Amino acid sequence: MRRTLVKPLRIHELAKAYLASQPLPLDRSRGGRPRTFDDAMILALLGIQNLYQLSFREALEFSEDYFRELPSLATYHYRIQKLPLELVQEFVTYVGNQIRAMDPEPNPNLVIMDGSGFSYHDVYPMSFYGGLEIRKIQAHVKAAALVGLLNKKRFVLSARAGPPYTGDTKLVEPMLNNLHQPDSYVLGDKGFDSIKLLELILDKHWTPVIDMKAGRINKIKHPLRQLSKANVIQLGLYTKRTLIEGLFGNLKQKLSSHVRIFNLATAEKFVLMRFALLNMAVLASLEKTRDLWLWFSNSANPAPE
Repeated sequence: MRRTLVKPLRIHELAKAYLASQPLPLDRSRGGRPRTFDDAMILALLGIQNLYQLSFREALEFSEDYFRELPSLATYHYRIQKLPLELVQEFVTYVGNQIRAMDPEPNPNLVIMDGSGFSYHDVYPMSFYGGLEIRKIQAHVKAAALVGLLNKKRFVLSARAGPPYTGDTKLVEPMLNNLHQPDSYVLGDKGFDSIKLLELILDKHWTPVIDMKAGRINKIKHPLRQLSKANVIQLGLYTKRTLIEGLFGNLKQKLSSHVRIFNLATAEKFVLMRFALLNMAVLASLEKTRDLWLWFSNSANPAPE
């Protein structure tokens, strides 16, 4: 991920286009402060804050060069708290769809599932804990993502975030339900060993390539598990699952694995926005490549007489 490819005004443009594409606004009939600034502005500020690892105050000061009017610190903090998690979640999917639209028929059609954690509040030395002790550490956000490939570039099809130790399968199931990508191969590690998940994948006429838990004593007995394990061995696609590990590592290296937020609900929005920023970097890279190709193609044409 190249952070320099993501421009503040481009974040705002994508946020406005995303909100304009929504058929109906989310219900906001519960009262609260007047919404002087629209959600596109708030999403853009949230993106800028995550992109440059700024505090709330620093994000507003940094954005003065890009926007004429900005909310006050108290208003911005309040609006972030009230921003629906689903709004940020669907923003990730929207930017991912812009990437998919650049090549609607990728071959092969891969969907890679994986999950990871992002710390927030205080940074705990989690590597020093094990067993029951690590379960006492609550200050992290669990995130799961569906990742696709386009021209050897990885991008996020959709992402969800939840409380600490939320199961990967629980986060992934709704995303698979909402994904419309025919003839797909769905890859996942042993953490996605679930009959319910396999049934969902097969019901959508996809091919499961999920590794199964097994040992010398506990053999794979269920037919669906046997089918998925056979696909892992025979299709030769499972090695591509490691691509997502590099994606998560790149994301955490560039945007940090720690969220400087003390509230879990707000931290979840920050984590999701980082997936959206990764997609924006991929989209900008593809658009730049396309524009260069068009420029050189046009320049090669002879000038009209």
